[in-house]
Amino acid sequence: MKKAFLMLAVVVSFFTSCSDGDENGPDSNQADYTVIIYGMAGGEMDNCIEGVWRETQTLLPDGKIRVLAVNKYGADSDKFSGEYGAPGEVLAFELDKNTQFETLHQEGADMKSFKLYDPANLTALLNRAKKDLPAKEYVLVFYGHGGGFDAKSDYPKQNESRTRGVLYDELLDYASMNMYELSTAISNSDIKHLKAILFNNCLMGAMEIVTEVSSYTDYIIATPFMLTSEEDPLIPMLVKNLRQTSDFETAARQTLTDSEERLYEGYVKEGYPFNGNVELLKSSQLQAVCDAAGKLVTRLCELYPTQQVAIDNATCQVYQFYQSKPFYDLLDYAGKLAELTGDSQLADIHAEMDTAFRSAILQQVNIDLGVMPTLPFYSLSVVLTDHQNYSSMINSDVDFRTSYELNKFHRLAGWGSWLNTNQCKPKNNPCGQGAL
Repeated sequence: MKKAFLMLAVVVSFFTSCSDGDENGPDSNQADYTVIIYGMAGGEMDNCIEGVWRETQTLLPDGKIRVLAVNKYGADSDKFSGEYGAPGEVLAFELDKNTQFETLHQEGADMKSFKLYDPANLTALLNRAKKDLPAKEYVLVFYGHGGGFDAKSDYPKQNESRTRGVLYDELLDYASMNMYELSTAISNSDIKHLKAILFNNCLMGAMEIVTEVSSYTDYIIATPFMLTSEEDPLIPMLVKNLRQTSDFETAARQTLTDSEERLYEGYVKEGYPFNGNVELLKSSQLQAVCDAAGKLVTRLCELYPTQQVAIDNATCQVYQFYQSKPFYDLLDYAGKLAELTGDSQLADIHAEMDTAFRSAILQQVNIDLGVMPTLPFYSLSVVLTDHQNYSSMINSDVDFRTSYELNKFHRLAGWGSWLNTNQCKPKNNPCGQGAL
């Protein structure tokens, strides 16, 4: 099998044609894991993914772990930093101990129009991995920029699906993949369920994100913060630890431990006073968090007419992850609400949610640069806004509410009902990032 997969001009048809036939492909010896790295960093960050490839290569054993890498290089500019590919070029190759990075450019394809966000492309890639890199388990890694839930761009009924959810493509007007497209891609593929999804992207540790994909994967690794682009340890460290143990949870826990020092160094090198956090989640435990969140919504809506002042104070005291985004720590919010209202039911709900989160979040690494507020334990982010904004139009025929209430977290917890009731816009909240 050739190491470079993009020998034809039409990427999807090539991936698809190679997924036909014998399920196990030419290699009947299954690896323990196939790790699929999919994404685009772009511009001055193209060299970051190349560094990840180089380091990962040094950690690959013979046959136990296999890696399929697909990367689209960013636009041509004075910040372009790619060494192995040209602006707009798509590389798709099996990364192994024999990969010659300098030759990848010869086997890549000029695919500026290749749509990273198209579910058919990701489905075809997953099918290709199952056929030609068969494994007992599969790990899907997204590498690039992320931005969490955005009501305007995450509305899936637009003619062009554009989101800040998973990736964005600077060559296609920043069009990217949303959670609905990701779910569609997995469900339509030959790999119906993944061992893990690793979001090597910013702001993806959100209830609206992880809940949407939780039924397709056993584990999720993500951050509710902005993630450093320097000293990227997560992908190579995960490969290293999967080599040492076939148990994913053990390997993932060790990955967070091994990554702490380099993550700290990365945040320092970013040059901003940013704290950070990366979390390992067990998908099956997220339902209990949603159950507690649903009870929180019900009680808040009951109390708001008589306890508005206390609840509004809690809304303005809850921890905000990034100053320019309406993303707040859900567990901290439940605790502030219980404390400031003195309501015994809210106290019980907070205790239930605390137990649920501590079961769902198996491990977290917290980076404290000592310059901004921190929490002793981070949960996951949740959108928090007021009724006025929630009712506002995001385009000519769709409002924020219509977009938000499509997501699975709302369907499970009814969170939009609280956003529709709340009259207080969060302001002056303690902030972990972005307050310079």
